[in-house]
Amino acid sequence: MAGVSVSAVSKSFGVTEVLKDVSLEVRKGEFVSLVGPSGCGKTTLMRIIAGLETASSGMVTIEGRDVTNIRAADRDVAMVFQNYALYPHLTVSQNLAVPLVMRRLSALQRMPLFGRFIGDAKAKLAAISDETKRTAEMLGIAHLMDRKPAQLSGGQRQRVALGRAIVRHPRVFLMDEPLSNLDAALRVHTRAEIVALHRRVGAATVYVTHDQSEAMTMSDRVAVMMGGEILQIAAPEEIYLDPADLRVASFIGSPKINVLAAEADERGRVSVDGVPTGLLAPSRGPVTFAVRPEDIAPAGDGIPARLTHVEFLGDCALLHAETIGNKRPVICRVAPDRRPRVAIGGEISLWPDAAKSFLFDGNGKRVSAAVAKQKPAHV
Repeated sequence: MAGVSVSAVSKSFGVTEVLKDVSLEVRKGEFVSLVGPSGCGKTTLMRIIAGLETASSGMVTIEGRDVTNIRAADRDVAMVFQNYALYPHLTVSQNLAVPLVMRRLSALQRMPLFGRFIGDAKAKLAAISDETKRTAEMLGIAHLMDRKPAQLSGGQRQRVALGRAIVRHPRVFLMDEPLSNLDAALRVHTRAEIVALHRRVGAATVYVTHDQSEAMTMSDRVAVMMGGEILQIAAPEEIYLDPADLRVASFIGSPKINVLAAEADERGRVSVDGVPTGLLAPSRGPVTFAVRPEDIAPAGDGIPARLTHVEFLGDCALLHAETIGNKRPVICRVAPDRRPRVAIGGEISLWPDAAKSFLFDGNGKRVSAAVAKQKPAHV
């Protein structure tokens, strides 16, 4: 069952088209990340799902209910923001309770001092207190309930923001760059906590980030956005190993994929700088050859290149080189013992693994390629 369904949504601000006929479906219990560079439209799409922006065209449904023209407060979604958005004058306990108080108590019952004595306000407040305590225990912040946001670390504030969303038991969680204000070590720890919480709660989750490592490690599926469009949505492994577009292949992966101009001859044999790559294209002509750093290595009879820089990273070394034919940059990730004993500026030969390489046409779309029989590379 779809938790969230976005159908042919477009959004323009004046003459600027930010979203172009975007469709997305997030199943109940699924964690989907929207990833892409700044300005690609991912936050705008999330705000449209939340009801904070109105789509120029298209439809949004939540669990089968059309919410396109329904205000944010009535969509039963919870949003976690980049800046936490905690009330500085309230304690952790009070911050967690805010959405329940607003939903369950009348305006009179929310009045200070005497409001708790109106109707069944006492019983409701007791139930709210129990729910906030359970949520705090789940998040490991029960010992912080009497503190205010200024007395908390960044990671603790983020847990409070998550708790305030969880306590509502919403149908959909929306998270907009929630870890961007944390340091690197805390980011790694907190993203594992978010995934564990998501599995426990089981609601559809849409997570916006520009950090590909977050998207790839946390998600059931990743939607790569650029220029207001979703270029590809698939499982993280498929996005990495089977990119449908050159922009997807170039955005996902660190270091970036190597992109080289190539030519297919009349028999479809693809060559870079006159050296066969081992791929067969469906037709003759210019193509783009792409191979990830871990799938190209220094070996004899390969693409001629000149070593320009070496980064030693302990478990591996990154070899920076430029192809001699057209000075195109190439990065190879190799085991330290496979590093060529060549001085910077010396000539090396690079051999791509054809079975793990890709071809793209002039529009950046994936071209089907077969692997030709190759003689084995020799070091």
